[in-house]
Amino acid sequence: HYLELIAKHCSDRPAAVRSVDLGSIWSLLSKILSGTTNHDTTTSFATFHCIISVADSLVRLRRDVVIHNLPHLAFVLHRLLLITKRGRPQLGAKQSKLVAGTLPSWVSPSQPLGVAEIRAFSRLLTALTIKTVPPTYTTQQHTSVATEMQKAESLAKPFAKHVGHVLPAYIDCMNDPLCVLTPEMRQELEPGLFSLCEMLGEYNRDALMVSSLDSGGNPRICG
Repeated sequence: HYLELIAKHCSDRPAAVRSVDLGSIWSLLSKILSGTTNHDTTTSFATFHCIISVADSLVRLRRDVVIHNLPHLAFVLHRLLLITKRGRPQLGAKQSKLVAGTLPSWVSPSQPLGVAEIRAFSRLLTALTIKTVPPTYTTQQHTSVATEMQKAESLAKPFAKHVGHVLPAYIDCMNDPLCVLTPEMRQELEPGLFSLCEMLGEYNRDALMVSSLDSGGNPRICG
């Protein structure tokens, strides 16, 4: 499967991933994650984990090129989170069709993504805060020297301005009257959500908290 090949390439040969490749990779992932009205009879959990693997490898191993495509990364994260929600029990045919239309073709509405998938997604979010030193193109003799001269950094600071495009997906999931995130899934998602909240400044965090208030006036995120 071509997605598996891309995931293997990004994890095994990260230094070979060029800036020009990123546009095509994000475009492909966005297309794979887009909603449709036609779905497979069984969900391809492997497809979800392959997408996570690609994004995780790029975030951890090629921060130097990903930093130039952060809006695309934010969109992929937004879509990954949205497709983890599942329709509420006993929905009518019209309501079920509305929910199904938000899912990609490889996710069967009758076999939604689960705890293992949300856990992998949460780990991807926390990877944004991990400091790394990108690999270099120098010869093997000079690689160690070049690596030592580089400073280990994370994507947390540059990605902060894009967090506002990811967290609303969680708010949408929680506020959607037709869908639900189970308590187990919300618990697995907490570390990733907290990582995103830590990237925000106090003002932006407060604004998001207000927008995410539930019916009881309690913040759903960053609280």
